[in-house]
Amino acid sequence: MHDLNRKENRVLYWASKIGDFFSLSILWVLCCLPVLTVIPASIALYDSVAHCVRGEEEGSVGRFFRTLKAELLRGLLLSALCLVIGFLLIKGYQILSIMGQANDTLADYSVLYLCSMAIPVGILTWMIPVESRFEHSFFGLLRASGVYAITHLPTTVMLMLLFGATAALLFFFPVLIVLVPAITVTVQSWFIERAFQKYTPKEDTEDDPTVE
Repeated sequence: MHDLNRKENRVLYWASKIGDFFSLSILWVLCCLPVLTVIPASIALYDSVAHCVRGEEEGSVGRFFRTLKAELLRGLLLSALCLVIGFLLIKGYQILSIMGQANDTLADYSVLYLCSMAIPVGILTWMIPVESRFEHSFFGLLRASGVYAITHLPTTVMLMLLFGATAALLFFFPVLIVLVPAITVTVQSWFIERAFQKYTPKEDTEDDPTVE
């Protein structure tokens, strides 16, 4: 009887987690539709995953909306900043590529430029979880994200690989978008939370040591 109850509890546990994956992924997709809300929606997704999917807190959907509301204004500003920087970086690469067609040296520079775009992507992978966890100024967030990206470079590479693999998977199987986003963030959180534990021995600590 004891083993039967344990199996039932295990089934209920995993059914609950799968339900969280579906509900959080769908919410994230819907909240990302206005485009400018991608960052606040991603912050809410990570926060819900960290506290409800990986943690013991209940009510992942409620936590998602509370975090989304709290982070909406700053998240919109971050989204706008990321869109502007992304647009400028892409335009810069396009200009170098066109000029490189007539100049081999510029063609080499365009390749180096393309590789250097991994730097802002790496910073972005940390910016969302850092924003969800710590309190800091707007520019302090950018600084802290850069510090984490460099200090934990192997983790940064792993996060970018996971992001790229997820993007490729959704490109070929778009129907998985109702499930994969929350699963990917859960996997990423295993690496991110391990890094956070070095600076936050207590779960409720809100002072990020990377921010002055």
